Amino acid sequence: MIHKAIRALVADDCKTARDVLKEGINTHRSKRYIQIDSAENGSLALELLRSKQVDIAFIDINMPGLSGPEVVAALHGTPSSNCLVVAVSGNLDQKSEAVLKRFNAYHFMQKPFSKDDVAEIVATYVTMTTTFPILIVDDSATMRKLARKVLEKSRFDFEIAEADSAGAALRALGSGKYKLALTDFHMPGVDGLELAGSIRDLSSKIGIFMMSTNDTTYLERSAAFVGISGFLKKPFNAGDIDVLMHSYLELDTPKFGKVRDMFSFLERERTSERRGAAA
Repeated sequence: MIHKAIRALVADDCKTARDVLKEGINTHRSKRYIQIDSAENGSLALELLRSKQVDIAFIDINMPGLSGPEVVAALHGTPSSNCLVVAVSGNLDQKSEAVLKRFNAYHFMQKPFSKDDVAEIVATYVTMTTTFPILIVDDSATMRKLARKVLEKSRFDFEIAEADSAGAALRALGSGKYKLALTDFHMPGVDGLELAGSIRDLSSKIGIFMMSTNDTTYLERSAAFVGISGFLKKPFNAGDIDVLMHSYLELDTPKFGKVRDMFSFLERERTSERRGAAA
């Protein structure tokens, strides 16, 4: 595994909060090299975010100078534009939530919090930035290219390889290198479900995500039965990949992240049950 340094920012006008945040972040010093900058106001926080690439930032919503949402809104075009932002405050009002969601903040942590709460979020970041070898399986070079672009925009870090057939995929997966497979359903010869069954014969640990233009309950149920980890209806985006990875790795759902099921038929069933109960 590739272990990357973590450059963190703690921005809060309360010294006690800054100290707890630093203590929680430093819990992971044995796993990663960590550099922490701190700011007592929004203006200094934005200056730091503009001057260097920050990886994860804990930003108080209510600060003198610039508020947390104002800082986050100004990140575009800075070296820290892809920073994982965790907003912190005693409460989250609707206006702040809307701005934070719009500008891709990741999570909200309510005060008072403990060092363990902070350490848990940093542990999630460590997991997200661990490199996951993944194999894209699709007979279409165009679709493989599109899938690669989506994966590259994910918050997770992937080492991406490609296979243009089920046979090529099984040879590659047989090496034991790949932790994940993203496979199309419609392929000549062997379809995605058959391939998934063969992958499961190789290993029960490989995560399998299936993609298809179809969105039928039958296909998704079959995929779930075979042991596929999640289903993606084309077109999908990086947010969909992030949701599947959070679920697959059993990570907590972030406050500002996209919400969806691993299989859409689960949501349809819940909706039907709610309607039946209301009738």
